[in-house]
Order: sequence, then C-alpha cells, then structure tokens
Amino acid sequence: MDLIQLKALAEVLAPICLIITIGFFLQRSSAKVDVTSISRLIMLVGTPALVFSTLTTTDLPTQVLMDVSLAALCTCGLAIIFALICLKLIGKPVNTYLPPLTMPNSGNLGLPLVLLAFGADGLAIGVAFYFVVAIIQYTLMPIVVAGAFSPKSLVKEPLIWAVIAALFVKFTGAMVPLIIADTTEILGGMMIPVMLVLLGAAIAGLGVSDLKTAATLALLRLGIGLAAGLCTIYILGATGIAAGAIFILSSMPSAVVTYVIAARYDQGPKRVAGLVVMSTLLTLICLPLLLWVSLQLAA
Repeated sequence: MDLIQLKALAEVLAPICLIITIGFFLQRSSAKVDVTSISRLIMLVGTPALVFSTLTTTDLPTQVLMDVSLAALCTCGLAIIFALICLKLIGKPVNTYLPPLTMPNSGNLGLPLVLLAFGADGLAIGVAFYFVVAIIQYTLMPIVVAGAFSPKSLVKEPLIWAVIAALFVKFTGAMVPLIIADTTEILGGMMIPVMLVLLGAAIAGLGVSDLKTAATLALLRLGIGLAAGLCTIYILGATGIAAGAIFILSSMPSAVVTYVIAARYDQGPKRVAGLVVMSTLLTLICLPLLLWVSLQLAA
C-alpha cells in the first residue's frame, strides 16, 4: 500500500472516527445524548427521507439499485445460514445470537463509509442495500427473538412507504415536487453525522458482559459478514463500485438495533450488548484493511 492509498484511506476513516469519538465522549460527559429519542427521530423521519431523496435523485440505473437490493437479500440469507451452522456447532442460543451475528450495521457505519469512499453513487448503492437490511431487522428478527410479528406494525413503518414512493417515481418517471424534494434532501442530510454520533453514544452506553464470549462471537460476526459478502459478489457477478460497496456493507459489525430488539423481548440483552460493542471495536480496528480491499474490488 503506497502513500497515496494511505492518504485516501485516512481521508475516509478520519472523519468517521472523529464523529464517533464525539458521540462517545458526549455520552460519557454531563451533556448526554438521548439515544432513544434521537434513534426514533432517525427511524421515523431521517431514514425515510434519505431513502426517498437518494433513490429519486441518483443517476444510477434502476436495474443497478434492484441488483444491489437482491445482493442485500442474498447477503443476509447467506449470513443467516452460516450463523445457524456456527451457533449449532458451539451450542449458543439462536434466539439470542442470530440477529447480532447476521444483521450488519449498514446504516450507522456502512452509509458514511460508502459515501466517503465512493461518493453519491456509493451512497445510493448503500441506501438500496440498507433498506433491505432494515426491513429484515424489523420483520424477521423479532420472529427469531420472540416469535412475535405484527403485519400492522410493518405497514406503519415510514421506511416502507418511502421505498414504495421512490420505486413509483423511478419506474414511472414522475416528477417530484420541488418542495418535497428539498424537504427530504434536508431531512436526509442529517442522517450521516447523527448516525455516527449515535453509534459513539451507543458504544459508551453499552457494557460488555462475558468478555471472552463477546470477543469470540465478534470474530465470528466478522467472518460471517465477509464470507456472505464475498459469496454474494461471486454468485451475482458484481463488479465496480457495487462490488466494493457490497463488500464493505456486509462486513460491518453487529447492528445496534439488535440490542434494542433483545432488550425489548428480554432475550439476553447484556450478552447482545457485549457482542455489539466488541464487534464494533473489532471492525474499527480492521477498517483500514477492509476499506482497502473494498477499494481494490471497486477498481
């Protein structure tokens, strides 16, 4: 890796690490971040706005976005298969550990990475990947954890309607009113920095229960993500920026929302919190190498 490549990696990683650090120290100081309220704002307002604004303004062909969505579905499906095999072999409970082992943090950490690494096209690909992961998180994972799922709750998710509206615009060529376009662009613009601050705050607020198990499962999460991502790239024949983005998004650490789901249904939340923290720290340590590989695949 030459000096030019090192400089490019530093330019991508430094802003991300700095903003995460700001969130971490804010949470540890007297000026605490209200993670619950801000997360709700992100999910109900910021995420739908970002999805709609990005998908309706990107120059990427609709087929590329559909292919990336398929890649996200394939990646999650493979990760679930790999995780089920691993959990069976090591004798760990599926309802506790399947979500954090399979659901990548493609929102808080993945979207900023693909935006800084690949620009606007990378963000559009990241959004197409992320909304599939988000839908799986809020539909399949509650069934895994507690055997509970309400179709009514899915219909109420603004993210679903944002995706439907964006697809309608893409397939019909309808013009988005300027007021709506500007509003969703402004609201979506808050997502990247706020998600990074929230990630730092979440790391500061979560504890590590059973360090040895958490570290082992964090390594397992990274391996599962890498295997699922590389298999997906090979199976679908992805190339260019799409291949680089799929690789980096699939290798992200355990999603913070898996801790929220575990806490809601009281399925080992402390153990899941430990895995989320260790997985995030491990990924941040490996991030220069992961990002370098991603850039090589994109090239």
